[in-house]
Amino acid sequence: MIIAGSGAWQAGAGPALEQFMEQTGIPVFTSLSARGLVPDDHPLCFEGAVAVRPGAGFAAYIETDLVIILGTRISLYYLFGDIFNPAARIAQVDIEPEEIGRNRTVDLPVVSDVQAFLARCNAQIEKQGLSRSLVSRFTPWVEKLNQAHAEGKEQSRKDWESDNVPIHPLRLAKEIDTFMSQNTDVVVADGGDTTTWMGMTRTLNRPGRYLDYGIFGSLAVGLPYANAAKLFYPDSRVLLITGDGSVGFNFMEFETATRKNLPIVVVIANDLGWGMIRHSQELRIGHAIEDGTWIGRVDYHKMVEAIGGRGFLVEHPGDIRPALEAAFASGKVCCINVMTDPTTVSPASTMLANVGAYKA
Repeated sequence: MIIAGSGAWQAGAGPALEQFMEQTGIPVFTSLSARGLVPDDHPLCFEGAVAVRPGAGFAAYIETDLVIILGTRISLYYLFGDIFNPAARIAQVDIEPEEIGRNRTVDLPVVSDVQAFLARCNAQIEKQGLSRSLVSRFTPWVEKLNQAHAEGKEQSRKDWESDNVPIHPLRLAKEIDTFMSQNTDVVVADGGDTTTWMGMTRTLNRPGRYLDYGIFGSLAVGLPYANAAKLFYPDSRVLLITGDGSVGFNFMEFETATRKNLPIVVVIANDLGWGMIRHSQELRIGHAIEDGTWIGRVDYHKMVEAIGGRGFLVEHPGDIRPALEAAFASGKVCCINVMTDPTTVSPASTMLANVGAYKA
């Protein structure tokens, strides 16, 4: 399997990667800035590489015998390498030598620009006439991952289609994914659980159109990212989905957007507090420390209206799409305050509880 990350995108390796995967038949997962580098609907692309994403990720990581890492770190996203089959060999290609073998031993280290590496590989495959035999070799493996992919998606379908009130955050993420173009629109994600739900859902056919805080988990980058994205892509629709905790850090960037006439749409997944921390505490020590994790209901939409934008309150899942349509049609900076279920625990919260160090 191949995991292509930000280094692949920054190297402009999309065409070379697509050629390589088609010549070899090797399945590909994309990560961070490389999301969309090859289209998610490509037969050999299994979407996002984050292990909690519904699909074939876990099956691939557990059963693969070779992981080819192109321009990304062996980071927390992969439990620092522990999520891979212990018997699997790892080949890592990175332009930064210090990244090679960080956190897990690498069997084949390659210090290189990713695009240059793939171009050389493609040339060798063509020269030696290897494509047909390689594709034939990996066809059963791809078929197995297709089955795992379908089964993984099916397990989350009930939440993506949930009519529950308060709103299931995966239903909110799915509504956004369906509404926003996979090619021309920009989606930014911010917040702990909120970024997890969106990362589990967003599908892309073009790179550079999905932004989150990356492996450092830097909360509150969402509003500045969205403003910058609107400046960079003035003709594209830009949407930020963020948590109610994270939006508070840089809330006055709403005023910046209004003053600079940057009509972004901000969707707040409002679970009344610091959801990821709250749920991690519940799992780890049996209860949440409410003084530090509970915010309560805040009418963020009214606050945005007070500084010249438009605000919408959404409490029922059927009202999400109409609010998105009205917000973008307004041509103003908009805040859609969506009341989401505060009891829903994301896979990332579970992971945080397992690696955390809370004490009762």
